[in-house]
Amino acid sequence: MKKSLSTLFIALFCVSMYGQLNMQLLSKISYTEDLNDVWGWVDEDTGTEYAIVGTRTGVSIVSLEDPSNAREIEYITGPRSTWRDIKTWGDFAYVTNETSDGVLVIDLSDVPNSISSYRWEPVENAIGGQLSSVHNLYIDEFGVCYLAGANLNSGGVIYVDVHTTPGQPEIIGWGPAIYSHDVYARNNILYSSEIYEGVFTAYDVSDPQNPVALDSHGTPFSFTHNTWLSDDGNTLFTTDERENAPVAAYDVSDLSNINYLDEFRPIQTLGQNVIPHNVHVWNDWLIISYYTDGGIVVDASRPGNLIEVGNFDSFFSPGAGFNGAWGAYPFLPSQTVLISDINSGLYVLQPNYVRACWLEGTVTEKGSGNLLDGVSVHIDSPQPNQAATDFTGTYASGQAIPGEFDVTFAKSGYVSKTVKANFENGVVTTLDVELEPAVPFTFVGKIIDDETGIAVPDAIVQVISDNTSLQTFTDLNGNFSINSFYEDDYEVFAGKWGYQYAEKSQNINSSTNFELRLKKGYQDHFIFDYNWQTDADANTSSGFWEREVPIGTDLGGGQLSNPGADAEGDYGDIAYVTDNGGGQAGSFDVDDGNVYLTSPIMDLSEFDDAILTFDYWFINDGGNSAPNDEFKVEVNNGSETVEIFKTTESISEWLHSDTFHLQDYLTLTDQVSVKYTTGDQPQTGHLVEAGVDVFNVVGNKTVGTETLEELVKVTLYPNPFKETLNINVRNFGEGTMVISNTLGQRIEQRKLDGDQTIFIGANWPSGVYFATFLKDDKEVESFRLVKQ
Repeated sequence: MKKSLSTLFIALFCVSMYGQLNMQLLSKISYTEDLNDVWGWVDEDTGTEYAIVGTRTGVSIVSLEDPSNAREIEYITGPRSTWRDIKTWGDFAYVTNETSDGVLVIDLSDVPNSISSYRWEPVENAIGGQLSSVHNLYIDEFGVCYLAGANLNSGGVIYVDVHTTPGQPEIIGWGPAIYSHDVYARNNILYSSEIYEGVFTAYDVSDPQNPVALDSHGTPFSFTHNTWLSDDGNTLFTTDERENAPVAAYDVSDLSNINYLDEFRPIQTLGQNVIPHNVHVWNDWLIISYYTDGGIVVDASRPGNLIEVGNFDSFFSPGAGFNGAWGAYPFLPSQTVLISDINSGLYVLQPNYVRACWLEGTVTEKGSGNLLDGVSVHIDSPQPNQAATDFTGTYASGQAIPGEFDVTFAKSGYVSKTVKANFENGVVTTLDVELEPAVPFTFVGKIIDDETGIAVPDAIVQVISDNTSLQTFTDLNGNFSINSFYEDDYEVFAGKWGYQYAEKSQNINSSTNFELRLKKGYQDHFIFDYNWQTDADANTSSGFWEREVPIGTDLGGGQLSNPGADAEGDYGDIAYVTDNGGGQAGSFDVDDGNVYLTSPIMDLSEFDDAILTFDYWFINDGGNSAPNDEFKVEVNNGSETVEIFKTTESISEWLHSDTFHLQDYLTLTDQVSVKYTTGDQPQTGHLVEAGVDVFNVVGNKTVGTETLEELVKVTLYPNPFKETLNINVRNFGEGTMVISNTLGQRIEQRKLDGDQTIFIGANWPSGVYFATFLKDDKEVESFRLVKQ
């Protein structure tokens, strides 16, 4: 058996833990292997609907006669392949894979009594041999099947007649020898997703012997994965299979003048590296398989203002990548939607299709009437939303939920304005507003050493709000000032090499007396540039260390090498990675030598316990022999170098390091540095990539002339943490530790008495917490904690 049936109770339990909008789970089938695409078919004699599900090793035929009790009636084995694609014509289904055996032809004319199949592998000597592997296919309204990404024709489209003799395909033409990843055709116009060119190309295929290219157009992330046409044929929707990429809309009513209209991204996971896969269109709704975000329904009846109106998340784990929803099929007469989740199985869903409640308008400056761009527009609603005005001062937003809601308009330099608006499904609400210029002031503040109370010069200060992001430095007296500042809610971060970060969130106005205290230590999540040293062997040709927002690289088979994000739960979104070029792994990996990343010098001479932790990932794959490259960490104190960590384990996700007590390895001096090294051994040709983030060195200072109060020390590591947080308390005496969540709710409290080590957090849900240490009911220390 290739699958197992899940009970509806279990499925409903899963749904109860994860929200959905206007989509109801009817039933679910779990499989013992990964899935890929899904398609639907209807028996015209009985009206029974079926799901045809691709798996890693074959095709599963599922009866939806009772959609609340989907059941597999047949399983057809085939070559093992990550990719399968399925389309139907008449009583036949056609299935491709990227391994071998050509196209699988399935005869469904006698379901459920019997199902037969055979492999169609034509030999085409004129263009290079026998059909073996095919990535994708599409069948138009004339019964022409278009094969994309085959082993023949350099992956260019192959035209096949599946109409004339049902179940007996015949090649009738060839498109240009340009690799096509996916195709869509209507009215003899073929849209080819030429993924490695980063464009879709429209072809006139009325004569399959002589296709004519009409025009090409790039897509937002230059990795055009699939296309689908609107019902009226005027709008083409595209996906780029890249992290954070949108589903884009283009006016193709005039193929000599293609125009961009709008793009959609799931607001709830914006910037979290979620990847769109395939988009389909039914009755002007987009049904999108969005990998780790599940199936998403978007109202595209106003293609210049795409609004999410339904969703069902089938992927229940954190993170992004090539997991979750592969396919979403919406074309069954019952309007049932089928979601094939790579990891968890087939979902049979009943959508409640609703039209969006659109909100559109213009924002101008009060008095002058000048059009204002960059004004954020936020609807105070349970449904996540985000919009802003463009250079013409106009905005377009909306939601699925009707009713009266507050809408807030905000821009730095202007007084925010909140207006009530009434939302109706299928109706455009026009809301034009004027914003009054705000009165600027100079924001001043001070950064001081938490232990000594002395000013911290040359500290970096970053000030962020929804409308602005600024960075400055403190002067010799630890003071900073920012002119032309405006009242708003801000997050203020401060840091300096030799200190831990500090942050504070508050409303800042002209009367704000602002101060941040920095605790001693060494912390770097790379939100600030502390001038780490990057170097490489003379013969190294690529893969140099870069401080960047990570861009995912494709290792093949749907696996990322560079995970495409910095470590979870840290500050900012930047890490050090090797050659952050994105694209196919091997294009930007480390080649021909070693690359080195070295920390600035640390003065640990007064520490009797210096604890180092960091996050990292390392990939070593491919090549013509067993991977033999490594990632290692060394510590130098100015006179000696010691290796403290080395790994050859290849895994494309962030890992927490062990806890390293540096004094166990060498003498702590005022010249300590940490070096990360990875490289490609000569003449092996392996893929080598790595990343480093969440660098942290904390510890206890040596007892000198300090008072007991100055010696009170609390250290926490690792932070962020995945399992257990270690808290070392020294010279604290009697006191209290209080743990609270972001809502201010107290979740744990412990009495303290003397030196101790506390292990905490194993049962906490992932999230942000705050630890406060009290003596005589007064706060002595406080920390921000992150459970991943």
